[in-house]
Amino acid sequence: MNQTEVIKKFSQLISFQSVSTDSKYANEIKKTVNFLKNWLESLDFKVRIISKNNSSPLIIGSFFKKKNQLTIGIYGHYDVQPADPISQWQTSPFELILKNGKFFGRGVADNKGHIIQNLAAITSLIKEKKLKNNIVFIFEGEEETGSINFESLVDKAKDILSLVDVFYITDTGMHRKNQPQIFYGLRGIVYFQLTIKIGSHDLHSGVYGNRVYNPINVLADLIVKIKDTKTGKIKIPHFYDDFRKPDKTEFLFLKKTLKTNKEEINEAGVFGLTEIENFGSISSKIFPSFDCHGILSGYTKEGLKTIIPNQAMVKFSFRLVENQDPEKIEKLVFDFVKKNLSKEVKWDLRCLSKSSPFYTDVNNKLVKKTAEILKKVFKNEVLFNRSGGSVPAAEVFQRLFKKPIILTGFTLPDDNVHVPNENFDKEMFWMGIEALKKIYNFNYE
Repeated sequence: MNQTEVIKKFSQLISFQSVSTDSKYANEIKKTVNFLKNWLESLDFKVRIISKNNSSPLIIGSFFKKKNQLTIGIYGHYDVQPADPISQWQTSPFELILKNGKFFGRGVADNKGHIIQNLAAITSLIKEKKLKNNIVFIFEGEEETGSINFESLVDKAKDILSLVDVFYITDTGMHRKNQPQIFYGLRGIVYFQLTIKIGSHDLHSGVYGNRVYNPINVLADLIVKIKDTKTGKIKIPHFYDDFRKPDKTEFLFLKKTLKTNKEEINEAGVFGLTEIENFGSISSKIFPSFDCHGILSGYTKEGLKTIIPNQAMVKFSFRLVENQDPEKIEKLVFDFVKKNLSKEVKWDLRCLSKSSPFYTDVNNKLVKKTAEILKKVFKNEVLFNRSGGSVPAAEVFQRLFKKPIILTGFTLPDDNVHVPNENFDKEMFWMGIEALKKIYNFNYE
């Protein structure tokens, strides 16, 4: 594929508003699925579309042409985060824009840009009649909503996926420009929604202040009890029972990935940083964490309205590290909330999604050969790293198929994933395609 053809496909894919968290975008999901299906079928892939209970479909595309050759599984997710707040975008979020050496648009980094890179690499190899290995694409449509149905959908494709020798997941990024990474660890997640009600309607704060519970205050008190903001530690009893700190060998890997406070502040666009036990930039990789994502309650429009709202809702999650069980953590959180909320308020706690942490051994020949290729293309040492984020597919593939899982990617730390002005560095995008062509066509014998 030439660059003009790739950009055309990239633009089309970005134009689909495939937001999986909102049902009003269901038709956009269908457009995205058809786009990917048609591309795969044009390359003579056999395509299977698998769905469940109106879930965003899982797309399985298989290309078996070579006997006794490696079968490579390539994972990506075509769903994206909402573009809100639109006002903070410098470009139209669902239009691919090249500006100042970067591609902008919702999904360019997470994960449509990587999907385009993978498809462009395989398309070129097929058209040039140079593809040596068998390929299975796995495109998910619910990664941004916690991959709730992923395992059950994968189970329906075990006949194909069990033939895969190695899974590549390009849903991570580079340490810095021209310095690639391979990730061996990801955090898991348990995501909750808690609603607290104190009565049937809002009340006058002057008349009832000091006499009735304020649900916002109740939530604030609970949040403070969950996490110590000075130490960064979670205070729920038994939360750390299964926690494991990295050993000395792993710290040698991670030491190479350390960033200065100034680097992280510039990348994140924040005023300051916190850390746990003086571990600096790796605090978000090796420790579990607790974060609130949104609170909804009371009067928030312009001007004054002195009320005590009748209810408040908060969304929050815990990121987990290896050995921590999401089921166990879910129960600990439920028991903690129950114990720490007054019987005079009504509450409803729901677990919206959960996925297990991922951790793998990097001492295998496929990882080493992948690292060799990345080093040759980018002319820099490949770092072995962990990520504080979650990709549920990695743990599912590892547990179900027990094959090597290789996580890498080509976005940069300032790619603004999940927030306005998401971007993908132009040079890394094109170089990434060349790297993938070499990786997927390498003789691994």
